[in-house]
Amino acid sequence: MAINLNVERNSILFKISLAFLLIILLSSVFFYFLYKNAQEKELRDFIRKALLTVSSEGTNFPQKFETNYKVIEDPEAIYKIYTNSKILMERDFLTVKIVLLVYEGNKYLLINRFGISYLVEKSDEFELHRFVIVAWIFFNILMLILYVGIIRSFYPLKILREKIKLLKAGNLDISVEISSNDEIGFIAKEFNEAIKSLKKNEEVRKWFLRNIAHELKTPITKGKIAIELLEDEKGKQHFEKIFNRLEFLVNQLLMMEKLATKNLELKLECHSLENLINSGISLLLSEDKNNVIIDLKESIKIKADNNIFPIALKNLIDNGLKFSEDGKVKIVVENKKIEFRNKGKKPSIDIDMIFEPFIKETTLKNQSGLGLGLYITKFILDLHKISINYKYENQENVFILDLSQVVCE
Repeated sequence: MAINLNVERNSILFKISLAFLLIILLSSVFFYFLYKNAQEKELRDFIRKALLTVSSEGTNFPQKFETNYKVIEDPEAIYKIYTNSKILMERDFLTVKIVLLVYEGNKYLLINRFGISYLVEKSDEFELHRFVIVAWIFFNILMLILYVGIIRSFYPLKILREKIKLLKAGNLDISVEISSNDEIGFIAKEFNEAIKSLKKNEEVRKWFLRNIAHELKTPITKGKIAIELLEDEKGKQHFEKIFNRLEFLVNQLLMMEKLATKNLELKLECHSLENLINSGISLLLSEDKNNVIIDLKESIKIKADNNIFPIALKNLIDNGLKFSEDGKVKIVVENKKIEFRNKGKKPSIDIDMIFEPFIKETTLKNQSGLGLGLYITKFILDLHKISINYKYENQENVFILDLSQVVCE
C-alpha cells in the first residue's frame, strides 16, 4: 500500500518525523564517539602488545606473546612494506622508535630497538570499531523499520479525514473501512456508528419536513378560498395576511426539504441583474416593495437560474427590511458586486453562525421566522458559485455578493 501523506508543520506526523530525525542524528554522534574511542583503544593495545611481542627481559630476541601478531624480521620484507606503506604515526623514545604503518589494508608497527628493526603485523580480525559500525547500521535500520511502521499506522487517519470532508459536504453515504484493533480502528468504528445515527435522523427529518409541509398546504388553500366568502373587507385583509404568512412559511419548509434532498437542478442562463433583482422584489409582500431602494451604478448580466436565484435576493431583501430601523433596504450594484444595506444594530448572534439553519435573532421583529432564510440564501448562492460576506460599517448591516465569477462576457 503506497503511503501518500501531506505532512504539515503542525501535524503529529511532522513531529514524529522530526523526533526520529533527531534520534538518528544524536545516535550517529554517539556512535561516532564510540567509533573513535574504539579506534584509539585498539591502537594503544596494538602498540603495547607489539612492544611486548618484540621485547623480553635480559635478551634481545623477540618473543611472540599474542597469537594474532606476527613478527617480520626479514630486512627485505621490512623495507618493501615500509617504503610502500602509509605512515599513520611516528614516535621516538629513549631507546625505541616506533612507526605505525598501513599496507594493503593491514596495520604494521615498525619497532627499532637498539638499532635492530622488527616489523609486527596485526593479523586480520573483527575489531571493536567495526562492531560499532555494524551496531550503528543495525540501529538505523531498526529505527527506519519502526518509523515506517508508525507512519503506516497513521495512514488510516488520512482516509478518515477524507471521509469527514465528504460528511462536511453533506454526503452521508460513506463508511470507513478500517479493520485495525488500535485506537484509530476504534475511532473509525465509532465514526461509522455516528454516520448510521445521522442517516437515520436525516431520514426522519426529511420525512417530517416533506409531510408537514404538504399537509399544511391543503388547509391553507381551503382557508384562502374561504376568505373570499367574507363580506367584512377589514377582516378579509387581516386573514389574507395570516394565510399569506403561513403559505410563506410552508414554502420555506418545502425549500428546506429540497435542499435536504439536494433536489435542486439549476438552469443557468445569462440574465440581466436588474431583472433578477426585480424578480426578487416581486416575491415580497406588496406593502414591502416600496421600501426597497435600488442604486444601479452598472448594468451587467450574470449566469443564474431565473427561478431560483431571485429567491436568494428576496431573502436578503426580506432580512434587511425585517431588521432595518427605518424600514428600508438599499441595493447597490457596483464593481461586479451587489450590496444589501440596511440601517440597524449589529446582530447579537455569532457572525460565523449567521448562515446556519434555525439560527435567528430572538428579537420581537423576528418571532415569526424559522431561521432558514439566510441558510437557504447561502445554499442557493453556493450552487451559483457566488460568495457572500457580511460586514457592519457606519451603523449599517451590509451583505455583499461577489458576482465576478458569474458575469456574462
